[in-house]
Amino acid sequence: MLRMFAVTAAIIAAGYVYLPAQEGAARIDPVTSASVARPDNKEFTVSNMENGAVCIVTRGKLLSSRSRQVQASADCEQVWPGLATARNWTDNGDGTVALTNDGGEAILTLGFGDGVEYESLEPENAVLALNGIG
Repeated sequence: MLRMFAVTAAIIAAGYVYLPAQEGAARIDPVTSASVARPDNKEFTVSNMENGAVCIVTRGKLLSSRSRQVQASADCEQVWPGLATARNWTDNGDGTVALTNDGGEAILTLGFGDGVEYESLEPENAVLALNGIG
């Protein structure tokens, strides 16, 4: 009888040790997926208010403290001349953003918009709006 009591006590004690360890391990998600969007990427629709053309621009990874990589779709050429060659998104520190090509030439200067995320400031004849997707 004493032996049976000792075995039962050992089983109960093992349960108290084993179950909390399993409970804590269940909180960790072991799945890693490349299909989850990177938090530093953001897509924008770029709309030309005069001709109605629209395209997608993706602001990507950080290149420096003020600059991010940009990828513009080929149809962005219909939205604004040279926009398809945009490669850099630079925060100017004054509330404006410059979109530049590989050579550092400014294509557009954008500012926070009224009713849109960004609107074109320069060149003066650009009437463009950028809105984040998602």
